[in-house]
Amino acid sequence: MIHFHTIHDVEDQSWPLFLDVYTASFPIDEQRPTDDIARLLTDEPRFCAMALLDGKERFVGFLTSWKFDAFIYVEHFALAVALRSQGYGSMALQTFIAKVSPCPIVLEVEPPTDTLARRRVGFYERCGLALYDYDYIQPSYTPDRMALPLRLMGTLPTGTDLHEVAEKLHREVYGIK
Repeated sequence: MIHFHTIHDVEDQSWPLFLDVYTASFPIDEQRPTDDIARLLTDEPRFCAMALLDGKERFVGFLTSWKFDAFIYVEHFALAVALRSQGYGSMALQTFIAKVSPCPIVLEVEPPTDTLARRRVGFYERCGLALYDYDYIQPSYTPDRMALPLRLMGTLPTGTDLHEVAEKLHREVYGIK
């Protein structure tokens, strides 16, 4: 069983664990600066960082998200390296999807061009997300980082305008006007 603990600020006992998993799980170009995350925790009501805890209250990973009117954007989702491939990821994501239902979710994923990326896409598909046929660029978080060609996946209703979704993410999450 997985449950969620909201991280409200950097004084939260889960914050150091969050940072360890965050920096170990994502390449630098896919990382929001941690000072920015700390600011979002207290200053941005649409942003939420949640520690994923098992039945023994052990930190197993985290999920960050943004709540918009039409969907929830999962910005980052990762498990502690030692706890991967043990079912925690699918349990956590399926619990999250059920928790926010009927609100659809959307997330960014690397294009399925290599074995690891195909495995990741397959994981999300097994959790009920669809890979959208839409060319998407994740803007850089800072000027010294690279923009990345990614893909969108989610549970959005058929016919959702993915260009509008991408524009919303660029404007609200990445600050691109």
